[in-house]
Amino acid sequence: MEIILNSKFFAELSPAQLGEKMKSFGYDGVDVCVRPGHPVHFGNLTTALPEAVAVWRDQGVSCPMVSAPVDFTEPHAADAESLYAASAAAGVPMIKIGYWRFVDGDDYWQVLERARNQLKDFAMLGEKHGVKTCCHMHSGQCIGSNCAGLMHLIQGFDPLWVGAYADFGHMALDGEDIAMGLAMIRDYLCVVGMKDGFQAPRPPGQEPPYGPKFGQLGAGSVDWRRALQTLAAMNFDGPMCVHTEYEFDEAIIREVGYADQKPPDLETIPKEDAAYLRRLLAQL
Repeated sequence: MEIILNSKFFAELSPAQLGEKMKSFGYDGVDVCVRPGHPVHFGNLTTALPEAVAVWRDQGVSCPMVSAPVDFTEPHAADAESLYAASAAAGVPMIKIGYWRFVDGDDYWQVLERARNQLKDFAMLGEKHGVKTCCHMHSGQCIGSNCAGLMHLIQGFDPLWVGAYADFGHMALDGEDIAMGLAMIRDYLCVVGMKDGFQAPRPPGQEPPYGPKFGQLGAGSVDWRRALQTLAAMNFDGPMCVHTEYEFDEAIIREVGYADQKPPDLETIPKEDAAYLRRLLAQL
């Protein structure tokens, strides 16, 4: 299992600088964000993505996945096929697409049906180019807020072209048992997000008095030994992706994306997260 780092909060770094940062932090690879303001974006991805992956390969850094913008849910958009074609050309096997949102008053099943229709076309794009579409769970009002909800979205698709991107932090926030949740998505599981979440006190007078918050690994509600043991028992061998989302509370978490909000200690805590995971893996 490779330990990789999402590049969301490192947009100011060139590909070469990002690769060196990953190595200095103790990561095996990078989950590269293809988004506005990043070195690789939709205006240059045809050339920039293969070039970046080549730089990382020379540095000994892998790139098993691309993360598209959080609103990337339209498979017929002009940029969609370009992203899949560029990922294939660069040798990146997986793309994390965006999130379908539920709004108070929506008919859940109608929202889900629209999402599945669009996912069907993403799967066809993926099959055409040989790239898997990954659906990441996100707590709150997202289709696929935990493993059970994610199966509503992906069940019945070919797991060669549609994958489940589990996330322990979001599972903790939405109240789902690790072993039971992963058992639901076992046939689709391709990536795991390594986040830690918990219910923290809100400022006095707010209701309810507790709300979701993220922290560094080992500081929240995730039972990491059980999580890693469960993955090992399933013979999971995909990447484990650290998102460096520290000290974020509900007001930011529910925005879905929040890349403009920089977490603290980005030179220290990501390194500690990698060391924490490697220490647990060695013990197991």
